Amino acid sequence: MLVRSAAGTADHDIIPDQEDPETLAVWTFRRWVLGVRHQAPEQWDTVWRGLRRRCGERAAREASAAMAEMIEALRRTSRRTITHHQPCCPCVGDDEALLLVLLGACQRNESALAWTAARTLSGTVDPRSLVLGAMRFADAFAERGLTLPPRDLPDGATVPEGTMVH
Repeated sequence: MLVRSAAGTADHDIIPDQEDPETLAVWTFRRWVLGVRHQAPEQWDTVWRGLRRRCGERAAREASAAMAEMIEALRRTSRRTITHHQPCCPCVGDDEALLLVLLGACQRNESALAWTAARTLSGTVDPRSLVLGAMRFADAFAERGLTLPPRDLPDGATVPEGTMVH
């Protein structure tokens, strides 16, 4: 588990440090999942406002739609429980770290790493819709200069059986 410093953490109703792409991506994921889980569209509105303030309307619209697509793909196809922390938590869990690996790999066109991260995160052999959503999200961030740093798979990450990594 990665731990972020307390200085850049977000309160429940505050948008995180707008200059840190990883914090913004994880916060977006957490808020969107809470909106889905609790049928609370105000969470999505908060995400939209935060992304719009940092990325502009067009990129915020694309990033929001892409996050919705990724989470729906995980809901439909995942063969494992995806874990996450609350939006205000400074920690980054293993699944959230996998998401960052996936998004960063998509942004750098590292397709083998992106597909491996998506397979590991979802537990499925063919996470096509998850990868497509991640590519859209990563592109929206890149368009606004939000570059995710290179990361490798977290320790202990296992690829589902039947998956061949090239």
